[in-house]
Amino acid sequence: MRSLIPCVLILFLNVNTIVAQEKSDSTKTSITKKAFRAGLKLVSTNPSDTIINAQSIENFTQFAGKTIRNIYVERIGFEKSIYDSTKKVSTTISKLANALHSDTREKTIRQHIFFKQYQQLNPYELADNERFIRDRDFILDCRIVATPVEGTDSVDLTVITRDVFSLGATIGGSFPSAPKIGLFDANIMGKAQRLQFTALIDQERSPKFGYSLLYRKSSLLGSLINIDMEYTQINTGASIGDEAEFAYLLRLTRPLVSPYLRLAGGLEVSRNWSDNVYNEPDSIFLDYDYKIFNSWLGYNIGIKKAATARGRHFLAFRYFDGYYLDAPQLEEDREEIRYNSAYGYLSEFSFYRQDFYKTRYVFGFGRTEDIPYGISLGITGGYLREVSLERPYAAFKIRYAVVNKRGSFHRFQFQSGGYLRNDKLEDFVIQGGAAHFTRALNVQRSKFRGLLSAEYTQIINRRVADWIDVTSKYIPGFNADTLNADSRLALSLQTVLYTPRAILGFRMAPFAQIDMVSLRCDACGFPNNTYWGFSAGLRTRNENLIFGTIEVKATYIPEDEYGESKFVFGFKQNLRIKYTGAFATQPTLIRYNQ
Repeated sequence: MRSLIPCVLILFLNVNTIVAQEKSDSTKTSITKKAFRAGLKLVSTNPSDTIINAQSIENFTQFAGKTIRNIYVERIGFEKSIYDSTKKVSTTISKLANALHSDTREKTIRQHIFFKQYQQLNPYELADNERFIRDRDFILDCRIVATPVEGTDSVDLTVITRDVFSLGATIGGSFPSAPKIGLFDANIMGKAQRLQFTALIDQERSPKFGYSLLYRKSSLLGSLINIDMEYTQINTGASIGDEAEFAYLLRLTRPLVSPYLRLAGGLEVSRNWSDNVYNEPDSIFLDYDYKIFNSWLGYNIGIKKAATARGRHFLAFRYFDGYYLDAPQLEEDREEIRYNSAYGYLSEFSFYRQDFYKTRYVFGFGRTEDIPYGISLGITGGYLREVSLERPYAAFKIRYAVVNKRGSFHRFQFQSGGYLRNDKLEDFVIQGGAAHFTRALNVQRSKFRGLLSAEYTQIINRRVADWIDVTSKYIPGFNADTLNADSRLALSLQTVLYTPRAILGFRMAPFAQIDMVSLRCDACGFPNNTYWGFSAGLRTRNENLIFGTIEVKATYIPEDEYGESKFVFGFKQNLRIKYTGAFATQPTLIRYNQ
């Protein structure tokens, strides 16, 4: 009998434990089901929605200061359409997608969460984290849903994500003589790992076959540090020169994705060299070999401020060194910045206050997009050596953005900076720009949005910096090596119509664009030269796939640098235009030809 009592007691305890566990599981299931339905409504749109910007903290403000009790993670499957919450994707397609695709693991999502259990809920921090996860290339959307715990001052949070189909391919080069084809998986085993292999078969190369291999990991071990490793034989790395380059690359980055994080920084090391794979004569082939080392560290000041106080100061230091082991032998090449060893120290002290609105149909085809607004001011100083000149450097930068709740938004930017030598300013750059996005208008079931932008750049007392030029960034298909200028005015007007029509899930957006660039070179002695580009084309994208926007464009240039008119046809397969989520970045020089 005595031996039976402990057995009965153990059985009683086990039964109670099982009942308690079942009750806990039932409670969790109830919470996550409710949160899932709310999250699906937030992620999805519908054909008749009116686009009104919503503040990123809108769904969290009522829970400010409450204690975070539990953090759950749930996902939306491919069987749910983001374009219409009442519409289901074909069962065959969703089953095939789920069979080929590795769902992002719960542990992986938790490695991208930077709020903690039992801390007080900060609406801004949750919005930052939601946006950070949504910005991953293997995630279509992310929403965090707060569920109040009855009878307490606590909430349960459910992080709801929707993957994109992570398998993809790239097609480039020229057919049929030199095709370049890439295959990749951006989320191997659901662990936020990207592996990409790209092959080039070029009949004019020797050897004809070349390749690149890239590995990337997001938020390594939950540290928010991203790692990239690459080997390339086909110029896919951060190449500088004009020849075909081989390279090894290692890059570590920890972006400042929230004002409540203390540190940000990065490290990049690469070895690059030119290879005469096209059998050019020794007299014209540029034989060079260089290394790049770049490192920076930033400290965020004021993270202990009240949750509503978003203003911060950021202090960052950077050291970079790009040195040539072997430089080109021709004298004219040795005078170019890119073929000279360069090193420098930069520091930047900045103030920023930035928040976000959520909207749609800016650059995406219905997915949630995050639009920043606020102000950023920065003062940069340092010391650099370029083309055998050692000079102190200073710059000032200001960025300001305004968002209207009805849907329009505006961006303004001004920056100036240069070098000081012999009590004179050299290579001094002045640059200003503005952009206006109209609100998205409903045109029957389509969405119409316009973009107007302007930019002015001038360089004063050019010494070793490159001349200002015109590239395809300003007029599609326009690349003029013979044009040199010390000032440039660029205007652009673009209109896009996002239609609900879809072919195999690919939405269509016809667009039209007018670009104008005016160049002047007082130092060269020629008056204004003005160039125009008139473009029309089609963009298409399936938001369930990892591919960026595919763009087909035709541009008419009435007069190029030689005074001739021409048509240019362009194709971009992986066009990605989106705002990066970093609040502050490494100290940089003002670049005007990128």
